[in-house]
This record gives sequence, structure tokens and C-alpha cells, in this order.
Amino acid sequence: MNFRSLVSVDVWRDLVDRGRWRTYPSNSVLLAQGESPDCVIALVDGLVKVVQSNESGDELTLTLRGPGEVLGEMGALLGRPRSATVTAARRCTGVVLPAHAFRGYMERHRLETVVYQLTVERLNSHERLRADLVHLPPTGRVARVVSYLAEEVGHPQGEAGLLVELGMPRTELATMAAMRRSSALAALGQLQSAGILTLGRRRLIITDVARLRAVARGEELCGVKGREDAMPAM
Repeated sequence: MNFRSLVSVDVWRDLVDRGRWRTYPSNSVLLAQGESPDCVIALVDGLVKVVQSNESGDELTLTLRGPGEVLGEMGALLGRPRSATVTAARRCTGVVLPAHAFRGYMERHRLETVVYQLTVERLNSHERLRADLVHLPPTGRVARVVSYLAEEVGHPQGEAGLLVELGMPRTELATMAAMRRSSALAALGQLQSAGILTLGRRRLIITDVARLRAVARGEELCGVKGREDAMPAM
């Protein structure tokens, strides 16, 4: 679910027609945590990473977002500083709209309920993710994070698979899963050895969606080769 999926073609076109088109190179910052919410960005193409920093300066990758998203909308609507930093995981194209123009657009199309629905659903989804991670074993934690990202940015691959563009090192999945990097990489290797995932440098393909979801629910992983074979190539 994203903003584009909840509005009509004409309503989405009205948004992109009113803004200023801009291209963002890979690794560039689209929105910075703590800054004034003076604009929103409609993401037309690309992939972005949403990261939140705490008072100690530690960073946590919250999620990935793809085309069809509106970025920075809650800050613009509530008049509050940005709650997270949004970075281009790969080259992106977006349409920048001033905050006041976005608020007018929302009122004109009566989209308050749409944004509320999207925000609540995402908050609930993230809360479920954090709650599930507490009770899962290491492989289950990684499977749960991968399932979460697949729901956000997954695309059909082949007859039954899903492609998940990460746009970031696989080690960042460890932070999302609240575990050590070595443990996360070992878990990824086990999922690959079991025929559930195929790992790329900054992408992965879910080849068995049903089994991934089962492991993400805490079911035992079967069909894993020896430990050495299970480690993914870096």
C-alpha cells in the first residue's frame, strides 16, 4: 500500500503536475531529520531509505519506499520537524511541492482520510514488526524483516517470486532485525541454502514466499545445508 495506490489516476496526476521535477543521485538526502517541513516529494521513480537517528547519534533503518510514495507529508500537514531522514538508495526522480500547496491539494481532493488510513496502517505494521522480533529466533527475525520489506517494495519476479531491491548493504538488515551482523548474514545464508532466497549484492529474490512467511512466523527452517555452505557471499 502506498499513496498512489489509494488515489485515482487523475488525483495523482494533479499532484505531479503541480510540482517541480527533480532528480536525486544515489546516496543524496531528499529530506533530513529535524529540518523544517517546507515541502513534500512525490516519488515518481527510484528507491529511498528512511533512517531515524536517536540522541546518541545511532541510526536505525526504518524501511524502504518506492515509486508512488509521498515523502514528508505528515510534517507538512502537522507543521512539525522531519521525524526521519530520507536518502536515495539509488537514483530517484521526484516532484517537489511546497507544503502550503500540498495542504491545498489535500483539501481540494478531500484526502485527509486517505493519508490517515495510510499513516495508521504503516504505524501498525511497524509496531507488529518490532513486537514479532522480540519472540523470534535469529533466522525468523531476518525472515520477518525481509517479509516486511517485500510488502513495502517487492515486485513480482518470475511466476511466483518477489524481487526486493535493497539499495543498501545486506548488513543493514541486521540493524532492522535488532541483531549482530554476523548472525544476520548467517541467517540470510541459511535462508538461501534452504531455497527460500537468492542473494544479490544489493537485492534479493524471494523464491519461496510461503516458506519465508512461515519462518517469519517462527516455524522451524528445514532443508538447510552445512554451516559453511549457508554463509552468503559478500
